[in-house]
Amino acid sequence: MTVKITKPELNLREKISELDKPSGVAGEAMLRAETPREQQNLIGAGRKNLIINGDFRVSQRGDYTSATSATHNQLYLDRWTVRLTNVTANILHILGTNSAPGYPYKDSNSLRLTATSSATGVLRHLQRVEGFLSGRTLTISAWVKSNSPNARVFSYQHNGGYRVSSKPHSGSGEWEYLTLTTVNDATSANQLYFDIALATETFTNIAITSGEYVEISEVQMEVGNVATPFEVRLYGEELALCQRYYEEGLGYWNAGGSAYMREHMPFQIQKRVAPAVAVYSSVNQADPTDGTVNEFYQQSTSKAGLSATKASKYSYRADIANNAYTGNIDVYWGWTADAEL
Repeated sequence: MTVKITKPELNLREKISELDKPSGVAGEAMLRAETPREQQNLIGAGRKNLIINGDFRVSQRGDYTSATSATHNQLYLDRWTVRLTNVTANILHILGTNSAPGYPYKDSNSLRLTATSSATGVLRHLQRVEGFLSGRTLTISAWVKSNSPNARVFSYQHNGGYRVSSKPHSGSGEWEYLTLTTVNDATSANQLYFDIALATETFTNIAITSGEYVEISEVQMEVGNVATPFEVRLYGEELALCQRYYEEGLGYWNAGGSAYMREHMPFQIQKRVAPAVAVYSSVNQADPTDGTVNEFYQQSTSKAGLSATKASKYSYRADIANNAYTGNIDVYWGWTADAEL
């Protein structure tokens, strides 16, 4: 006897989409993305953070791991500036001690600015963002801790005047994750700022009490209207990004005669513009900024007559004046190259 069996037609595409473990909305979006770039944008991969040194790992300019008195317009950790209006403050670089709920990295660094006087003024951490992003939607995110309800994350844009957007901290003394989405209306390049400040909502003076502080960690600015997880870059990559604006180094040369020296000194990283170069005496390859400006060392003797000339984005020339050194004795010096915005 012949038995005839019929089975309904099977649509494999539909069956795959009905699997017990569905791909979900995000998975569907990934499957439908037509290019790797679209997939990277969906998961926040690639290089998205416009803030450099947003986790405060690079500190070429000095050690701020103990409270250090700040000055107005002082550049301290790479790419970061402190500005003070009518108040005094201390800077503190706190290494790997954050414990905020939800932190993706427990060893994150933070940066604290504490008022040491009481006045009506403004106290701010800031970073200027290089480039021209006018008209772009930007989202800022940061972990913020403060004991002041006047602590706010700001987007500060120059458009002939200045326009600001802000998000306040509660002043609870606890870590809070703050996000701010804004449209950048800066009308010229390099006029977009990230700020975390004690100030009014419109960025004017406010009553500040000695002991009030604002502390920040994992600062990010990205194109788009959604805050994504903080981007952790390799240390070497972060350092190279910082060195576009500031770099330190050491010079060493053995002077064969006693007439004059002209030594070509290339930078590790091409600078944003031709930098301001300072040269310092530096005995036995010590810290580049040890000693006195425009002096150099031979053995244990510090001598005058060193200068930096012909600075470009790529290098400078170290010059020692005629007969300023003794022949056949090593010459040492340190240098800094500053091309900060």
